[in-house]
Amino acid sequence: MTMMSTISEWRLRAPFLCLPLLAMPLAAEPVSDELPLELAPYQAEYVVYRNGRSHGKAERELKKDDGVYTLRYRSEISWMIFRDRREEQTQFTMRGAQVQPLAYRMSRSGTGPSRNYVLTLDPVKEELREGSKGELKSHDWDDNWLDQLSYHQQLAIDLAAGKRSFRYEVLNRRGDPKTYDFRVVTKELLPLPYGNVMAYRIERVEEDSDRQIYAWVAPDLDYLLVRIWHGENNVEQVDVQLHKVHWQQSSETATISQP
Repeated sequence: MTMMSTISEWRLRAPFLCLPLLAMPLAAEPVSDELPLELAPYQAEYVVYRNGRSHGKAERELKKDDGVYTLRYRSEISWMIFRDRREEQTQFTMRGAQVQPLAYRMSRSGTGPSRNYVLTLDPVKEELREGSKGELKSHDWDDNWLDQLSYHQQLAIDLAAGKRSFRYEVLNRRGDPKTYDFRVVTKELLPLPYGNVMAYRIERVEEDSDRQIYAWVAPDLDYLLVRIWHGENNVEQVDVQLHKVHWQQSSETATISQP
């Protein structure tokens, strides 16, 4: 594989984001009779590896403000002539134990073309809009839609509830839905820069695909995503591992707990 083709794969597959974010419009919160699940805010730091060498860092942050959660993921990768800076953010409320996304944004700069994507979801009007101009998408509304980042949170919630296989309707960055399937492979002791943690290893289930995606979620760390590994034909493309985590407990939040 040539260096340029490898760099191209990194640009397409790296799940990390890092650019200043503009304010995102928020839709009105949906009405629900269910008591919404409370999530514990945190800040986590990760090391980005390739072939055992560190090539960057990433951060994941969950916070809550006036009933709306913001989950943000930033990264910066440097490898030979390749540079990648990204930021991805979703804003959502909780409908019982179901994540209800309201807005999603992703920005990317570095080697190759810059990219910006915006989705806005209004569960009251049942409208999905795409792009900075807010163009209305024609898809029939689905209350279970998730975006490219909020499904991570839903998976952690469902895993804590005892589920071991998962199916989500996930909007791509253009606002088109696709079914994502995942399953728990095993529970194992995982050595990380953070230290040794027990974690569930989860795989993305895709038929007739050369890609492999594994994620590790640690129940003892409130079902935090502690590692993600991307490969193609079982050759590592990127490996992101937890380095530090800081919990920001408050009177209105609590950790996810198993039933």
